[in-house]
Amino acid sequence: MTSDFARTAGTGLRFARSAFLGSSLVLAGLAPTPSATATAADAPVDLRTAGTYAVLADGSVTNTGDTVVNGDLGVHPGTEVTGFPPGVVNGQVNAGNAAAERAQSDLTTAYEDAAGRPSSRIVGPQLEGQTLTPGVYRASADASLDGTLTLDAQGNAGAVFIIQVDSGLTTAQNSDVRVVNSPGPACNVFWTVGDSANLGTNTSFVGRIMAVNAVTLESTARIEQGGALSRDGAVTLDTNAVTRSDCAAPAAPTRAPSPTSPTPSPTVSPTSPSPSPTTPRPTRTTPRPTSPTPSPTTPSPTGTTPSPTTPEPDETETETAAPGPDLTVPGAPEVEVPPEAAGSDNE
Repeated sequence: MTSDFARTAGTGLRFARSAFLGSSLVLAGLAPTPSATATAADAPVDLRTAGTYAVLADGSVTNTGDTVVNGDLGVHPGTEVTGFPPGVVNGQVNAGNAAAERAQSDLTTAYEDAAGRPSSRIVGPQLEGQTLTPGVYRASADASLDGTLTLDAQGNAGAVFIIQVDSGLTTAQNSDVRVVNSPGPACNVFWTVGDSANLGTNTSFVGRIMAVNAVTLESTARIEQGGALSRDGAVTLDTNAVTRSDCAAPAAPTRAPSPTSPTPSPTVSPTSPSPSPTTPRPTRTTPRPTSPTPSPTTPSPTGTTPSPTTPEPDETETETAAPGPDLTVPGAPEVEVPPEAAGSDNE
């Protein structure tokens, strides 16, 4: 009886001690709370000027086929950008200039921020078939995707997903990273890759890949709401579609003003010579009608034959001074002779 009581009392004492210790750890914040850590909200990664880039490389950017880059494209310290066209860049192209250098510096800062955050769960090496809620996840070795990886935003448009891959990232053909239960675009999906990233043919990917080394997109692979960003390597494209995040600052258009600026110049040039041919025409026509008008009037008095010896001013005076009857009377020349005849008669 006494021994049974002792065993019962001891068991109760151990239970009470465990309960006290567990409650003390929870109050002290030392006990694990899996549900809280898995859904803890993390601040988005600030890429600063690198946020407007859909493609950013260290050495070169090479393309094959009809790739479409929706966002800026840059390379630094390298300057090689090939394959555009046929590729199209809907944004700025910065090769080896100060803008690309600043973007590379901001990319390094963003990578160190995202890769250094404490993770809440270990994933990989195979990501297929997993569903991740907002948080920070880590693959301690190579990570591969041969199928579908689901990111559940749980109704939060600002949900943040950070997947830290210590080594390389590889996706197989037709792999898919999809975001569900997001009321808006999934702007805050970040991948840090300690080595190189390779997306297989026809892969559909979501998020910004920030890789230390090269990023390669095989034929028809697509990246949405993100980009292919390499810190120390090249970016290789092949008939891809890469679209930067909708939450990034809008890229400044540089190609739109260039075609519009020359358009006003040709419109002004043809209008200036138009008045020049019209102005001389009235000057030529006005003197021509005036010159012939006096000519037909002047020859009319020249019909009198005895006037060639007399000067031109006398003709005009006789026309104006002599009255009309003196010219029209037929006996006018005989009127000047009668004095001689009259003298003979008087004699």
